[in-house]
Parts: sequence; structure tokens; C-alpha cells
Amino acid sequence: MKDSRKTARASINLKLLSCDSGNGADAYVVNISTCGMFIKTNRPLPIDAVFAFTLQLPDDSEIMTIDGRVVWTKSVGNASPAGMGIEFTNILPAHQKKLAAFVERHINQEKDN
Repeated sequence: MKDSRKTARASINLKLLSCDSGNGADAYVVNISTCGMFIKTNRPLPIDAVFAFTLQLPDDSEIMTIDGRVVWTKSVGNASPAGMGIEFTNILPAHQKKLAAFVERHINQEKDN
């Protein structure tokens, strides 16, 4: 199956600090790009759910708040890992720049390994 993503994603394991949907307690970002991410969780939100979340990139002291929308889900019984694909709907330009640099560094590190 061809990957239809428009932007490259970096593989990571990053705990969400908080999520206004109440879904942050068991949620981990397992890959991220400049326009979205996959959140591993046993409690995915419904498609089109809109929520705000906070995360902190490794080696960065700033906590970023980003708004996102669920664009697809994987249920617990049907996939490993279960979770949801998120499209960023509102991100500060400074956070977008940090995220782009982070993703590029991680993709280059993955290529080197």
C-alpha cells in the first residue's frame, strides 16, 4: 500500500502532557510531522473530534499547546497499536518552526542508522 502522506514523519515515543478531551493519561505520540501525528491510545476519540493538547519535545524546555482534529482511528480490537491520526489545525508559527527542525533531525538520524 502506498503511503499518501504529504510530509515525512519522525518516529518517536513522546507522552502527551495533557489533552483537553481528558484522553491524555494513556496517550503517546509515536510519529509526528509538521502537520500531524499518530497518538497511540486505547481510547481514540471519534473522527472529526477537535481538541487541544500540550506536548514537550525532547531537549526543549518549552511546552507547546496545539489544536488538532481526529482524521482517522484504529480501534483496540482491530489494530496494533490502537490510536488516532491527528491533523494540526492551529499551531503557533514558532512552534511549527521548532517542530519542522525536530522532524528533520529525527528523519536524518533514522536514515543514518
